[in-house]
Amino acid sequence: MAESPTDQVSITGMSVFSALGRGTEAQLAAALPGAAAFGEVRRFDTSNRRVTRAATAVDARSLEEEMLDAVITACADAGLTPAERAMTPLFLAVHDRAGVRALATRAAKIYTSACVSASTAVADAAALIRYGYAERIVVAAGYLVEPDQFALFDAGRALTDDSTVRPFSLDRRGLLLGDAVVAVVLQKGGGQAEIAGWGRAGDAYHPCQPAPDGLGLASAIEAALRKADLPPDVVGYINANATGTTFSDASEAAAIRAVFPTDVPVSSTKSVHGHALEASGLLELVMTVLALRAGKLPVNAGFTTADPACPLDLILDAPRPATAQYGLSLNAAFGGANTALLVRAG
Repeated sequence: MAESPTDQVSITGMSVFSALGRGTEAQLAAALPGAAAFGEVRRFDTSNRRVTRAATAVDARSLEEEMLDAVITACADAGLTPAERAMTPLFLAVHDRAGVRALATRAAKIYTSACVSASTAVADAAALIRYGYAERIVVAAGYLVEPDQFALFDAGRALTDDSTVRPFSLDRRGLLLGDAVVAVVLQKGGGQAEIAGWGRAGDAYHPCQPAPDGLGLASAIEAALRKADLPPDVVGYINANATGTTFSDASEAAAIRAVFPTDVPVSSTKSVHGHALEASGLLELVMTVLALRAGKLPVNAGFTTADPACPLDLILDAPRPATAQYGLSLNAAFGGANTALLVRAG
């Protein structure tokens, strides 16, 4: 079916859970002022680790229980009946399907492409709906901090040893992991927010390090704007991928400066909820939507000192009023994978 210029893909239902709390209100209440959720990990033994902190929810159930509940809640929020929910395709972004067998067996597609898993799933779902191959799709993503990935990131010295994630700050020292279980219903027509554009690009610069010029991420942003047929100046907020790592943050800053001729307000909500790996893209997309709908943009928490390599209009000290309907949620992963999701507040 040919794409119609009037086709619109919207988020019609959502469910979100992180260490900031359950539900949308809890996310905003913590993210807007920059109230970080990092604390000592009690879920497993970290006594032999260099770093012992993460953003973990004390009331988290098993990943499968949380994800099943998220899907049901998001579908109810969208007004779907149980029969409609059962007939709706499910795209799943997880690290290991073994932990979510009941959902994995009914998933139409499973994404395990690291930190761009959920954002890639959203892009695929939006394209299928826009082109008429599906009426609606549920995208669900989940990651609960667990010992194996924690050990890998700690051994690789990717985790900060000063207990604070400092995106774009000169003294940034790394990331901290965080819980997230999120589900959204994407559907043709109007809703809570529109997925106006999406873009993906690979730079293949290095297995782990991003391209210093940010070319891959810049290409993804430009692709999202082209998909929406909109100029860069419509964007009033960027929820950056910024993990608080040296090379990644500088590369992302270069990408943003390459696309946007004037300053755009920027912050990274990872500074409060941590890096949720495969679930990052969906949690941060929802955060972007919530901020735009509330008319307030969250602060870039943990920041202390400006970095000449990151000349951005960072939201510091207090939430900033939103002045535009459109926002970008950016994600990047090892291997040079980059995604950009352009949303419009409903």
